[in-house]
Amino acid sequence: MNSTEWQQIKETFNTAIDLPEDERAPFLEKCAENICREVQKLIKSHDNASDFIVESAFFDVGLIDENEADFYVGKQIDDYKILKEIGHGGMGTVYLAAKTDESFDKKVAIKLIKRGMDTTAVLKRFVMERKILAGLENPNIASLLDGGSTADGLPYLVMEYIEGLPITKFCDSHHYSIEERLALFRKVCSAISYAHQNLIVHRDIKPSNILVTGDGAPKLLDFGIAKLLHPDWSQETTEATATMFRLMTPEYASPEQIRGLPITTASDVYSLGVVLYELLSGARPFKIESRLPEKVAQLILTEEPIKPSAISDSKFKIQNSKSEIETNPNEGQRTTDGESKTNPKSKNQNLKSLRGDLDNIILKALRKEPARRYQSVQEFSEDIRRHLVGLPVTATADTVFYRFGKFVKRHLVGVLAGLVIVATLLLATVITTWQSIVARRERERAEQRFNQVRKLANIILFDYHERIKNLPGATETRKKLVTDALEYLDNLAQNSDDSPELKRELVLAYQKVAEIQSGIAEGGNTGETGAALENYRKAMAIQENLVSMFPENDGDRRILANLYANIGDKTADLQSQEDFCRKAVGILSELVEKDPQNTATRTDLANALYFLAAAIRSKGDYDEAIATYRRAGEIYENLGQVDDNAEKRTARLRRVALNYKTIGGVFEQKSDSGSALELYRKAIDIDLENAASNPNNVQYKLDSAFTYNSIASALTNLGNYKEARENCQKALAIQEKVVAEDPKNSFAKYAVARTFRRMGDILQLLEKYVEAGEYYRKSIQKMEELVQSNPNDDGQKARLAEFYTVFGEFLYKSALRKNNQKLSSLRVAQTFQKRGLEIFTNLQSQNKLSKSSKTILSEAQDNLQKTEVELAKLSTK
Repeated sequence: MNSTEWQQIKETFNTAIDLPEDERAPFLEKCAENICREVQKLIKSHDNASDFIVESAFFDVGLIDENEADFYVGKQIDDYKILKEIGHGGMGTVYLAAKTDESFDKKVAIKLIKRGMDTTAVLKRFVMERKILAGLENPNIASLLDGGSTADGLPYLVMEYIEGLPITKFCDSHHYSIEERLALFRKVCSAISYAHQNLIVHRDIKPSNILVTGDGAPKLLDFGIAKLLHPDWSQETTEATATMFRLMTPEYASPEQIRGLPITTASDVYSLGVVLYELLSGARPFKIESRLPEKVAQLILTEEPIKPSAISDSKFKIQNSKSEIETNPNEGQRTTDGESKTNPKSKNQNLKSLRGDLDNIILKALRKEPARRYQSVQEFSEDIRRHLVGLPVTATADTVFYRFGKFVKRHLVGVLAGLVIVATLLLATVITTWQSIVARRERERAEQRFNQVRKLANIILFDYHERIKNLPGATETRKKLVTDALEYLDNLAQNSDDSPELKRELVLAYQKVAEIQSGIAEGGNTGETGAALENYRKAMAIQENLVSMFPENDGDRRILANLYANIGDKTADLQSQEDFCRKAVGILSELVEKDPQNTATRTDLANALYFLAAAIRSKGDYDEAIATYRRAGEIYENLGQVDDNAEKRTARLRRVALNYKTIGGVFEQKSDSGSALELYRKAIDIDLENAASNPNNVQYKLDSAFTYNSIASALTNLGNYKEARENCQKALAIQEKVVAEDPKNSFAKYAVARTFRRMGDILQLLEKYVEAGEYYRKSIQKMEELVQSNPNDDGQKARLAEFYTVFGEFLYKSALRKNNQKLSSLRVAQTFQKRGLEIFTNLQSQNKLSKSSKTILSEAQDNLQKTEVELAKLSTK
């Protein structure tokens, strides 16, 4: 047997083995006798081998039990009773289950990794799938309900059980028309677009992953090989795993997937194009006859699909491949019935109706170069909508005749009447042509800007920054990212038009920049509170315009409310603080009442209440502040019980702890340190647990340090100075380590300064005056560095003035204890008291002092007067 003959045998075998058994014999009869004879031998050996390579080797070494698929049926996995197996694939098995809790009577689908496949790479991908699903909340995406591990360590995830048919079978069985299929397909596009907005590329879109329920609602399944566009998962975890197992379905894979190139949202656009091709024509773009990888790749990479409307009856039969016979979390194994028709009632007429717009729309989605396809799924869906309502589509050559043809179809009566007056017709044609050119130019300009801002948001802010936000030492780099981002944003904002998509992108980007500049999360901030407030206001102006354009859009209203809350938190004017926060609470309360189960909106309401309580507290109304904080705390605690992924639960518990500490601070202001200490001890338990489970997260480290400081404050007020000092030392050890790792982290530096000052207060009470003085000087040195690095931050100036005042009072008391050098000591105290008083007076003249700072100003004036009286006494001696 020569090499050429063997190649023919191999290709024939790979094709025959994919056919149903009753079709193999007719197929082989067409082959040469010697080829047919050898292929029959190979098929017989294959059938007798019982998939030895795939499964038996695992059986032999004891990794997989032959009865394992049945083992879990009838068994209990945590709260779920397994009813039956509904599907299996290369990595795992899917079971139908029911929750045993009597209060919950709902069937679910449990996806469990197959024993022997629980390698590190597979487990990472399985955890990744769980993380992806946990972050997606969309009515057209199958929901993640739970997750965990079995008693023997195999991970599982619990998903919504969908009773439905693949989209192609559903449309066929319900005799859907072209228009009905397109409307259903647009719902699928909406779900994919939502996933893309959450920075997730599905990468395995095909009919069997799109189930349609009995009421006609599509459900997107199986994010098992999806790619996250943000950095929580490394390149090794995603790309290497996908390459190793080749999880994609070749018939629906994009050319860049076949080549092993980086995958973007354009790959999902291509796969959706294949699905739409099949949904409307009953055939796939390429007829894959050989299963050899090189043959499949060559076909997809080199061949051009014919127009869907040009498919003949002979091509109507789809050759299903092994890759299409696979398991989804809510669907059993598909059958290879081979038939899929557009509409059994009028097949040929429907195929002809695809000519024109639909041919062009589908072929544009299937272009081999990603840059020539639709730039987003939303743009793909919009072209379909324009076709359905008779508007011009971007996939068609933008000519006057094309637009005029569309115009005639939509306004037939008006056009016929216009033909009576030739001059009017000519004038209308000229006007239409001119409008066409202008509209095209405006659309191209808007699309260019839209793509620019998406590139900015995804690459500079939502990619690079996400990779480094919680790493020690990242503050300087984050400042550079902010500088680069603002250059893009301001340029786009100056030239922006009325495109809602562009406006929304600008709002999100400005908001992200402001968070980096002044947010208390993300491992600290860059210390630019004034600049942050300016960017929040830029975002607010754009968002208010969007809400006026779309007053019924709850998503736009929610974003505006969050901007109001953040501006209220950052502004220095006390009345403005309260006004902005109350507007935020009002909007969010309406949205929660409208949709009480929406956890994201409830979280936003709790945050807005928290900011409002802070504003009320600054005005001195402590009782109302506590009541408002407790309203926020009740929401936080209820959200902390929501059955969600670990990351969200940790974030919610953090808010619970923060609320405990804040209410404790108000109790201290009311001189109730006992109640405050009780709340602080509840908070430290949460903070330490979060820090232990996230050892590289700077935010959680600083949380525990702040709580130690709060405990030290309460203990000091209660007279337990020794234990207060111990807690203060714990806080200082954490904070100094964070600053050493990231010297540019202004938030952490301020925390160190406050702890130095608190240590000075405690040591003074312990009558260790020399040590106390050293810590006071350290605190002032840190605060002076912060003000010098950001001279426009009025809040930092007020804090420095307070530190000067405290140190001046300490020096005054120290001077009174001295017999020698009393005069010089009093003059040093006077110097620091004057420095603090000068800053306070200047801020007061600009109406930038909080109520607490005004109290300290009054104390500073009294202290300076006492010092000057003592100096006067000494001068007369």
